[in-house]
Amino acid sequence: MDDLIPIVAIFFTIGVPVMSLAAHFVLRPMIKDLTGAIKGAKGEEKEDFEHRLTRLEDALLEQNQQLATLVEAESFRRKLEAGKT
Repeated sequence: MDDLIPIVAIFFTIGVPVMSLAAHFVLRPMIKDLTGAIKGAKGEEKEDFEHRLTRLEDALLEQNQQLATLVEAESFRRKLEAGKT
């Protein structure tokens, strides 16, 4: 039992800090890569969302232009029919 106390003391004074530093240097790049991958995935989703939103806005603008053209054509047709009678 008396031999165990110095071994435990040496382990806790040298071994634990060395293991924690090793874990820090090993895990830090892995965590950086993981967070970078997560941020990258979110960025791609954001770009995809923005692209889809732009396409929807363009489609809506085109529909509004077509609707304005149809309203103008209908107004012209009504004026022509009113002139015949």
